[in-house]
Amino acid sequence: NMELLGQYNDATLPDGGNSQKKYNDIWGYAANGREYALVGNAAYVLFVDVTSPTSPVLIDQIAGGDTTIWRDMKTYENYAYSISDNTEEGMMIFDLSDLPNTVSKIAQTSDFFEEAHNIFVDEPNARIYVTGANTLQNGLIVLDISNPLEPVMIGNDTLLGGYVHDVYVKDNIAYCSHGYNGFFVWDYTVADEPVLLASLSTNGYNHSSWVSEDGSYAIFAEEVPQGLPLGVADLTTLPNGFMEVESYFQFPLITNDVKKNTPHNPFIRGNYAIVSYYEDGVQVIDLSDISNPVLAGYYDTFPNNTNYAEYFGCWGVYPFLPSGNIIASDRKYGLHILKFDEDAATATDNFTSKDISIFPNPSDGTFNILMNKNNSESNSIIFEVSDLSGKITHHQVLNKNADVVDLSFLPNGFYFGKIIMGEKEVVKKLVIGY
Repeated sequence: NMELLGQYNDATLPDGGNSQKKYNDIWGYAANGREYALVGNAAYVLFVDVTSPTSPVLIDQIAGGDTTIWRDMKTYENYAYSISDNTEEGMMIFDLSDLPNTVSKIAQTSDFFEEAHNIFVDEPNARIYVTGANTLQNGLIVLDISNPLEPVMIGNDTLLGGYVHDVYVKDNIAYCSHGYNGFFVWDYTVADEPVLLASLSTNGYNHSSWVSEDGSYAIFAEEVPQGLPLGVADLTTLPNGFMEVESYFQFPLITNDVKKNTPHNPFIRGNYAIVSYYEDGVQVIDLSDISNPVLAGYYDTFPNNTNYAEYFGCWGVYPFLPSGNIIASDRKYGLHILKFDEDAATATDNFTSKDISIFPNPSDGTFNILMNKNNSESNSIIFEVSDLSGKITHHQVLNKNADVVDLSFLPNGFYFGKIIMGEKEVVKKLVIGY
């Protein structure tokens, strides 16, 4: 129930010497009825018109001066701000008002830092929060952008949790991922006098987070070590000075690996978490019941892996375009424009990836398919196999609760197996010959 509408991947773009790391983060922008993707490349910030998702068009690519695997971009009004890590680029400011014709870099300043890891724009309060800056390793820089072209530093404080990897901000409350020190929540109502509201020790390197629309919970990702699940933190107890973990969860597409998939950057839209999941691409997770999240859909932007071993694949995702389309950046394969079918996801709530086992996988071409719960419905079960281009290569009606599928006639490679039961669907990655 996730469909690839379009893709942009320029083979001539620099990759810094590693084709697996050509692209990095992504952000979205919409104005005058048109939609755009801002995509980080090793050397450039790309501005791509995705209004027609099947035919994305590059409007501009603007260099910062250095090569890096870390870029981050955010927007405010008709401006975009871009920073990078392990560089001396400082912060770039772009004027987006002439889109879809062109984009102009109107400023590049190192007044506040030369390198930083992430930024977040708190739009209602006209502030940029800067993490991982070389001028403040153990805290947040806060910039007032009431005048978007002339940022003013209004906060520059060291924080108890030390280095901040990433931050989400709403109503002057900063939800900070402090790496191995955990997840901290700070009140920045007075920008140069932050107040600690609560902190939470987590299982690994707390990398990033996003907060639900009602502010009742946050979802956080831990990047190191590999294979840690996503966590849900209950925020309703913040007035009492503490937080608790409500649940942990993950839905690896490869189920026969001892290691598990690794999340990178989570977002929340309505009751869904939309997560960039490195080697598993984009996952959409239903959080209607935060104590029992359900995988509602996914699209694998990086089908190369047969196990979980690297931090390759999907880096970032942006789910807030007016069209509802989801844009994602894969480190090797670039920009993906995706459509999530929420109606189909609702129909599959009681039939998920956990309910189907396909083994062995990888295989020589013969796969066993087992329903992990009894199929009491009268619907026939259809099994469809498609290649990476979407071409259907096999169609078969399965026995009710178990069957064997022979795909040995197909060339070695990566495929997708779709199990269809009435209006319900589950898709799994298949690997032949590895």
